[in-house]
Parts: sequence; structure tokens; C-alpha cells
Amino acid sequence: MSLARAGSLGAPWLESSYPGPMITQAEIDALLAAMQAEFDKTGDDGDRPGLISFQRDDWVGMALPTCCTSPARGIRYRGIQIKVSKERETRVWTRAEALALGEIAESFEDLKSIADAKV
Repeated sequence: MSLARAGSLGAPWLESSYPGPMITQAEIDALLAAMQAEFDKTGDDGDRPGLISFQRDDWVGMALPTCCTSPARGIRYRGIQIKVSKERETRVWTRAEALALGEIAESFEDLKSIADAKV
């Protein structure tokens, strides 16, 4: 039972005020596809998907099918690393943008298809 549901059953102290994620899985997939298409057009590695970041509260409300195969690789969705922090904004970054943020190129992996990324 969700906390919001519990609150509606007469336990107001359990009521959730969380509004839900600020970005949807469909929006993330569309952004990843657009970045990959731009790379396919330009051949510029900086145009490829590089990082997905979530503001901490947005991550809590996100139902994204992710995996973490090792601590060194971190949390990933379709091969793209996810970083979560209260200081981060929720968005998808190109590799060039991620490098400008201080991310290291070795953390980048190729975008996987939705079917190949199923955990």
C-alpha cells in the first residue's frame, strides 16, 4: 500500500505530499533517441547520450527500470549512467555537456535498445 493510499484510509500523518517525477520514462527515452539521432547525423561523439541526472526528490518518485551490475559502473538505464543528488537537476545530458560538468569519458557507454536493457 502506498503512503498516499494509507493517508486516504484515515492515517493523515502518512499522507504523501510528493508530486511525482518531473520527467517521465517516455520523455527520457525520447531525449535519448534524439541525442543518438543527432550523433548518427553528425558523427560527433559529444552529441551522444552521456548522463541522466536526477534531483534526489525526483528520483524517489521515479519508476525507471535500472540496473547496477557493479559499484564501479553505477546505476544505469539503457547503458547510460544515472547520478542522483539533491544538488543535481533532473535532465538528460549529452556527452559533451556531461564532460563540461566534470564527468569522465571512461564512464560513458553506448546507448542500448529498450529490449536489450531489460533487467
